[in-house]
Amino acid sequence: MPVLIFVYTSSMADDCCCANFERALFRNENAVKEFKGWACYKVQVSSIDGEKDLAAYDLRKDKPALLLLDAEGGLLHKQQLCVDPNKFMKVINSAHRLSTLRFRLKDRHLAKRAKAQESIDEGSYDRALKILDDLLKSREKLSGQVATLVDADRDQLAQKAREKLATAESLEDDNQLLDSYRLYKEVEKEFARLEELGREALEHRRAIGSKLRKMGVRIR
Repeated sequence: MPVLIFVYTSSMADDCCCANFERALFRNENAVKEFKGWACYKVQVSSIDGEKDLAAYDLRKDKPALLLLDAEGGLLHKQQLCVDPNKFMKVINSAHRLSTLRFRLKDRHLAKRAKAQESIDEGSYDRALKILDDLLKSREKLSGQVATLVDADRDQLAQKAREKLATAESLEDDNQLLDSYRLYKEVEKEFARLEELGREALEHRRAIGSKLRKMGVRIR
């Protein structure tokens, strides 16, 4: 059964939209007949934008709201402006049909989501992401529960991606350290070679100096 929630604050009691919903829409004969097939609630809150449960619906804080939801809380339509009851009946009927469609497709969507979960468990993240993206292409047709699960799966993949990135960065740091160590070993070898050459040069310089002195050449 779809759900209608009329949300407002005490300061909105005299708002034109509140009056429009209360006196026009909810007293319209066709609307009354249609809403008999809905679970209907009227909720007064301290502030619309301060209610955690309403945050997902991205509501204006200065206007009352009509929320048309599927049985699992998935948004079908939100209304925060005055309506012509007769014209708005098309929106209500369309929302009811969408709610029915979501219920009918739910098992199929859950089966696809289960395949995405299997792919995640197997480490086939690309395949899982493809399945989830395919589901989200028709997000409007996802029931509230399925949409919540799919969003959670996407968050799970995002977390795994962050973990993989952190691992890759760690490996990159390790490689840099390894490269530095290898460079140090090469420098060490070069200094050892230069030290050996220095000793050889010193011996040659002394030998040449001895010969020059014997020849009477002064060396400074």
